[in-house]
Amino acid sequence: MNTADNLDIPVDLFEELYLTDHHSLKNKYKFLGQGASRIVYAIDETYVVKFSKNKTGKYQCKTEDYIYNSIDSKYKKFFCPIVWYKEGMIVMRRALPFSEILGFKHGNIFDYTSIKRNSDFFISVKSIAKHYDLLYPDIKAISSWGILNQKPLLIDYGCTNALYDKYFD
Repeated sequence: MNTADNLDIPVDLFEELYLTDHHSLKNKYKFLGQGASRIVYAIDETYVVKFSKNKTGKYQCKTEDYIYNSIDSKYKKFFCPIVWYKEGMIVMRRALPFSEILGFKHGNIFDYTSIKRNSDFFISVKSIAKHYDLLYPDIKAISSWGILNQKPLLIDYGCTNALYDKYFD
């Protein structure tokens, strides 16, 4: 477990959610979206929870937790903080998705922002993606980015090339 940003983290709530039938959460929490492997709910204005729908989703949760907790501190600013993790479930800070800001989900983040391909930001993100074998089309997708504390960061960074090749290709 990580207590990012020194917030008063409601660990008991996360434990309770972990033990709850995930299908019943739609009645209590705001549904934010889903992909092939995970479903995401807003716990409140501060946190989101991602639940795996299958073993691929479990792998993605584990990958995000590993990256966030092992990456060099100078690169942590590019990743949405992980505040709690157990197999198949991850809790992150709640960022405002770029797809909500822009009004569409598909496209390359670098084509719709002022981030230049020769910028330190772009070069760092590409280098990190390569180091962790992250699926680059996923990393540059608008739907994988959000804004937290007025800074852009990745909100979905759990899919690796190996995972994609094994389950989605």
